[in-house]
Parts: sequence; C-alpha cells; structure tokens
Amino acid sequence: MHNLLKLRAAQLLLRAAASILAAFGLTIVTADKALAEFEIQETVTEKGEVEIEYRGAVHWGFPKGEEDEVVGALEEEEVGEFLRQSHDLELQWSVTDRWMFSTALSADEPLDEDFDLSTVELELQYELIEREGNGIGLAFLGAYGFATRGGEVDELEFGPLMELGSGNFLLTTNTFFTQQVGEHTETDSLGFEYGWRGLYAPLKHWGVGVEMFGEIEDLSHAGSFDDQQHSIGPTLFYNPELDDVDEDGDDDDDDRKVGGPSKMEFSFNVGVQFGLTDATSDTALKFQGALEF
Repeated sequence: MHNLLKLRAAQLLLRAAASILAAFGLTIVTADKALAEFEIQETVTEKGEVEIEYRGAVHWGFPKGEEDEVVGALEEEEVGEFLRQSHDLELQWSVTDRWMFSTALSADEPLDEDFDLSTVELELQYELIEREGNGIGLAFLGAYGFATRGGEVDELEFGPLMELGSGNFLLTTNTFFTQQVGEHTETDSLGFEYGWRGLYAPLKHWGVGVEMFGEIEDLSHAGSFDDQQHSIGPTLFYNPELDDVDEDGDDDDDDRKVGGPSKMEFSFNVGVQFGLTDATSDTALKFQGALEF
C-alpha cells in the first residue's frame, strides 16, 4: 500500500508538471542552464527519502548580446519584450544517510526549433557534515549533463554545498566548477557557477529570502563583470519543515534520520530575479515545487 501511494503521488506530480509545461508553452526560446534552473541545492540527505521536483523560469528581456540574433526572427515585435521559458523535472533518491542520487530532464524551445528535451542530467551527492539546527552543513556534488541536441556539448559539474544555520536564519551556498565535454566544446578552461540564498523564517511553514545566481562560462576568458551572467532577487517559501527548528535553533525532529521520512510533504517557492549585467535577462519569474515522501 505504501509503494502504491508513492506511485500515485509520483503520477500526480508528473501530470501537474506536464500541465505547467503546456501552460507555459507559448513563444518559448532557450535560456542558459544556470538561469533556467535557479536551483539552490541543500546539503541534507535522509535515507529512504524520495523527492520529485519541478522547476520553471520565465524570462523577460534578452541579453544585449542576443538582440541582433532575434531581430530577424521577430520583426513584428519589440526586442526585449519576448518571453523565455525553460522547465526541469527532477527525481531525487537518498540511498543512505550520506549518499543521494538524482536525475533531471530539462526541456526548452529555441526560436528556430520545436519544443524538445535539451539535457538529461545525472547527479551524485555526498553529505560530509550533517547540520543539526544551528551550525554548519557540508556536502559535495558531482553531475554529468548529456546534451540531447546535435552540435551541443555535454557538461561535467562538481563542487561543494554549504549551509549555516542560526535561529530562524539559514544561509545556503552552491559553488560549482564546470567542464564542457565533447567535440563541440567552446571553452578553453573550467567554468564557474554559483548560487546563494539567505532565508529567514519568522512564521510557521513560511519564509522569505534573497537569492543570487551567476556564471562565468570560461575562467581563462572571464571578461568584465558586465560580460558575465549575474542576477539577484527576493523569494517567498512554503515548507512544512520550516517549523522543525525551535527558538534555540535545535532540530525538533531528531528521529527522522533513524526511521526515514514518515509522511508526504509538499513545498514550493516563487521569486523574481533581476539581471545585474548586459549578459543577463532583465527580469525572470521562477517557481519551484517539490513532493517529498
């Protein structure tokens, strides 16, 4: 019965994600991976936990470097007013209290192509230090993304995840090095991606925060700050686990790791990102929803 409930829950979320993809599927063009996901990965791993997560982003305003490319294709529109969207569907499974495996599908629709799958990604995460209430959490992530379109490159990604908790405040950072793989590589060295979140949870289940994301595609030719992709903005969170920390910052549910997750929980966050450079979209609306069981 428990497995049947898991299967039905997974089917419901997949159907919901498909509905969102259909609703967003108007005049879509591709967005860069870092800007598409707007994902902050957490360090915590709990044995037996399964999570299905949807992430979507809608962008307004093309980076200035792309404007010349879209003028011919969109003659009747004003450059900078076009919608850009991308969608990710991810499955995470915590194999042990330290190891977590995940796989993600990314889809988008470039101007001159049909809506299609763009990347299949496999990830492996290891929790080095478990955060309990106040304190530090540390994990390491390695991922490989398989490009599904001809002429595009695969990508290797690796780096640390860190959390610092203090009372109702939680700081999470993701810092990754990237390496293009394949015959169509365009970079001479490693790239760098980052994301950080400052989350404050003053109410039960609810929190507000600030998130920032950025990418340097080639560290050997980083260029100026304005040539790189950087964005920042506010985010609203709903998560049943936000009340698991008491006033002293201690975890109220210490036995979760012993018996594994005991119930199904839904969480989400929605936010706005504002581009800080010419190479970044002017604004983006992001949504993330996850079903955990």
